[in-house]
Amino acid sequence: MKARKRKPARLPISSASPEVVPVHLKSRRFAIVSACLLGVVLFACFLFLTSSQRTRPVVVRKPTIDKLKLPSFGELVMMTKEELAKQDLALLNLRAAEGLPGAEDLDVAEKLADLDRWASRVRYETDRNLHQFFEKPKEFNDSEPYFRMLMLVTVLQLDFGVHYNLERVENVDFTKSKDLFIHGLVGDANGGTCVSMPVLYTAVARRLGYPVYLVHAKEHLFCRWDRENERLNIEGSSRGMNTYDDQHYMSWPHPISKAEVDRGNYLKSLTVAESFSAFLAARGHCLEDTHNRAEASVSYSLAVKHDPSQPMYRSFLSRLVRPKTIEDYPDLLAQQERLRQQREMQFNQFHNPAPPNFGNPISNANAFSRQNQPADPFGIDPTANFSPFPYGVPGR
Repeated sequence: MKARKRKPARLPISSASPEVVPVHLKSRRFAIVSACLLGVVLFACFLFLTSSQRTRPVVVRKPTIDKLKLPSFGELVMMTKEELAKQDLALLNLRAAEGLPGAEDLDVAEKLADLDRWASRVRYETDRNLHQFFEKPKEFNDSEPYFRMLMLVTVLQLDFGVHYNLERVENVDFTKSKDLFIHGLVGDANGGTCVSMPVLYTAVARRLGYPVYLVHAKEHLFCRWDRENERLNIEGSSRGMNTYDDQHYMSWPHPISKAEVDRGNYLKSLTVAESFSAFLAARGHCLEDTHNRAEASVSYSLAVKHDPSQPMYRSFLSRLVRPKTIEDYPDLLAQQERLRQQREMQFNQFHNPAPPNFGNPISNANAFSRQNQPADPFGIDPTANFSPFPYGVPGR
C-alpha cells in the first residue's frame, strides 16, 4: 500500500501578542482622510457653481398682482370716500387712464407689480444710506423726511429713468394719455409731466408707509409730506428734488387768492377720493381734446361727485354742457365774416363811386351837387347798418 501522505503540521501559534496601533493614531488618520475628502467635495461644488453661473442667466422673480382681485373702473367710481380711502393711489390713476389714446395696451397689474419692485429698491437704498443723515444731518436740512424723499426721487430718476417729457414744456398736449398718467413713466420711455410725476412719487411713498399726499396749486400738482409737526412740499418734476413753502405757490405758476385758499380750493393735502377726482378731471381733458365730449362730460361729472367742494371741476363740466353759441361753429363764423366784407364792399361802391370825369360837364355838375348835399334832416346816418336793398330785392 502506498504510504499515506501526512498533512503538514500546523505551525504553532505564537504566544507573543500582535502589534497594536494606538487609538489616537487611528483617529488622526481618519480625520486627515475625512478632511481631504471634504476639501475635494467642496472644490467640486465650487467648480460646478462657477461654471453654472457662466452659462445660466440669473432669473429675477418679479412680484405679481392678482388681476382678479383688482376693482374695475366702474367699481371704483361707485365707491364712497371711505371705500376709496382703502384703495391704492396708483390703481386709481391707472384705472382712470384705461381706454384713452396711448393706453390701448395698458396692463394695470403689471404696472402695479413694477411699482412694488421700485418701492423695494427705494427702501433698500434708503436703509443702506440712512447713516449719512445721522452723520451729517445739516446737509439734509436736519430733516429725516427730506432725506427719505430725496432718496426716493433720486432712486426713481437715476435707477428707473423717471423724467419729465421735454416736449411738453412748450407744447402742452392733453391728447397724450402717457403725459397725464403714470403708465407713461413706469416701464415706458415717454416720461411724464407735473400731472403724473407727483402721483408716481406719492404712490411709491405710500408703499413705504410715508405720509405723503397730493396737493393742488393753480394749474399745477405737487406732493407733500404731511404729518403733525412735519410738513414738507416736494417738487420732483425737474431733475432732482426741490422744496418750497406754501407762499411760493401763491404766485406760481398762477396767482392764488387768500379767499381761494380759505375755501380749500388750493394748497391743501388731498384725500384719496379728492385725488381720484383729479385723475378723473385729467381723463376728461384727454377725452375733450380728442373730441369725445360725451365721455368727457361723464368724467367731469364723476370728478364733481367725488370732490364737490372743488369749483374747478364744475367749470370744466359747464364748459361742455352749456348751451351752444355762435363761437362753437367756426365755419359759420367764417361765412359771416365773408358776408360782412362783401356787404362792406357793396356799401363803398354805392356811396363812393369813381371820381368824376372833368372832361364831362354833366358829370362835374352831378359831382358838385353830391358834395354840397345838405345833411339828412332826420339825423339818420346812411352808413349805419346799411343794405343796398333794405326792403328786399327790387322787382319782387
